[in-house]
Amino acid sequence: MSIPEHESPAVESYVRLKALEMHLRAHGFTTHHVAGGLVVRNTTSTARTCCGARGVAGDTVTCRPNEEDGNRYWFFTSWQQPIAESERITDALVMIKGYLGAPA
Repeated sequence: MSIPEHESPAVESYVRLKALEMHLRAHGFTTHHVAGGLVVRNTTSTARTCCGARGVAGDTVTCRPNEEDGNRYWFFTSWQQPIAESERITDALVMIKGYLGAPA
């Protein structure tokens, strides 16, 4: 899916996060926007949490240019690890499902 580029980096990031959000919701994640990011929660997580083997796993995903990839827009974890190029929604979805303990 090709997403048209916008003049404002903030708008660009928001549009790309909205595209990711639609896919995440279709796969059962809960989401909401915060300043500069998208909070993603898996309420049926199989990942180990502080509350035991099952619980709610979540992260705040951001979208910004990646200097290591010619300033293409990428999704990043809250700890600044790259998830996937923003044009690769399916790859981002698979990575997020993996680290938030969602079934494949």
